[in-house]
Amino acid sequence: MHRLVEQAGSLWRNKVVRRVLILVALVLAYQLWLSIQTIGKVDEEVGLDPEPNGRFAVDVRLDFAPERFHILELQQHGRVSGSDGETVHLRGVSDAGVDALAHFYWIEEISPGEGRTS
Repeated sequence: MHRLVEQAGSLWRNKVVRRVLILVALVLAYQLWLSIQTIGKVDEEVGLDPEPNGRFAVDVRLDFAPERFHILELQQHGRVSGSDGETVHLRGVSDAGVDALAHFYWIEEISPGEGRTS
């Protein structure tokens, strides 16, 4: 056991290993934060009434007017059918797409799409 502690200590003294371990810890902490901040972001009614293909419409509310970057990112998870101020309307979104959208820190809320069909 004592030898194992000595080996761990010598590894920690190595600059490269120490920097890699710190970088890994930071990445893991960031991923944990992304997962925690998704809690409560998706409305409970999202996906309750899917279409025959299993997809549905959602409204994605941001805290600002979306720019080209945000629209392009949202298009990777569904078809953009328009926007109203801070809300972007997406159609054809899957369950996995909703999960992926919820991880974007700049999205405030994901709610069921109103009056839109795919």
